[in-house]
Amino acid sequence: MLFLMLLGGIQASVCAQVTARISKTDQTFEMPPSKIDRQFLIDLGKGNKMQIELDNWEDLDHFLNIDSMLRVFLRDMELFKDSLSNELAVKRIDYVADSSGRKKIRIRQYLPQASSYLIDKGEVAALKLEQDTVNFIGSSSFMLHYLLEKWQKKDRPYRLSLFVNNLSDLPGLVGKLNERILSLKQNVDSRLVKDKDLVMHLKKDYQVTVKQPQGYVNGTGDYLSLASSVALQNYKNYFVPSFSLGFSLNINGVGSKILFGAAWEPHFFFQNNLGKLQTFRNDFLTVLFSASAITNNGDQKAAFRPAVFSFSYLVHHEGDYFDKKAFRLGVGQISLFQGLTLVEPVMYFNNFFRGVTPGLRLIQQF
Repeated sequence: MLFLMLLGGIQASVCAQVTARISKTDQTFEMPPSKIDRQFLIDLGKGNKMQIELDNWEDLDHFLNIDSMLRVFLRDMELFKDSLSNELAVKRIDYVADSSGRKKIRIRQYLPQASSYLIDKGEVAALKLEQDTVNFIGSSSFMLHYLLEKWQKKDRPYRLSLFVNNLSDLPGLVGKLNERILSLKQNVDSRLVKDKDLVMHLKKDYQVTVKQPQGYVNGTGDYLSLASSVALQNYKNYFVPSFSLGFSLNINGVGSKILFGAAWEPHFFFQNNLGKLQTFRNDFLTVLFSASAITNNGDQKAAFRPAVFSFSYLVHHEGDYFDKKAFRLGVGQISLFQGLTLVEPVMYFNNFFRGVTPGLRLIQQF
């Protein structure tokens, strides 16, 4: 059963590793979903909305003066006034400005496949139903320290999007956006409330729509979770199956993830006694500490994790396999298949460090 579980995990991981090539244009003007840690949608009235996507909360400060950014954008768009003159076309403008003041602009527009009209008092007028989009895209540099490695300079992206009924609505938003960003910064920690459509809003700023507390979309920041796994380990001349049930406290920082865990681990020994199969269960209580480096999208960076430490103490004893005061120490892990499969070297001790037995554990997490 354990082998089939491992085989299934291997196949799923191999298939998931096939990824599409990202073009240079998308690298410039797109923000991969895996880079988005927090997302907020703010109602601006009359159907217009503003969306903020961040990899780090500190980057919200880049938009504290969004009104000035919008004024500069409108001034730059005067150069493209003729090509944006079709009011029925749906437009998307991606606007990237670097620290030196240079701008990169991508304009995409299309006409809807179907035509819509409004008849009022015998007069017919063409109707535009899709909104226009303006994306302000940027990135900030920071120094990232991976575990046991040198500091590295990294870039994390951010994006502010305006969804408006028409680009002509943008001048009317100037002077109103700074206060919306400031309100978000001040009230992001307020608890959530639901509207009649079960959409979640910040209680202290009802115009802000979020999916999870504090706007998290990939993960939930620090959290407590249940943990379960099956394992196979060698002990002396035995191969011993086991499983574990417990919980873990996950603390996510910049470039690192710290985990504190505790679990109950029953180990099973089998013995043929005069034609009858006997099962001996020996239970360990395990505590675990792990500190590992992660990339910007939350993936584990290294296959080898040296800063993983576990201590297990025998709390239930059957048979003569372990001493009643036996315990186990584990140091380091090898992570396989996106962290679902782990290999851990361990040492079993009897009689308080007098009897030492090395071992290796193969762990499949769920």
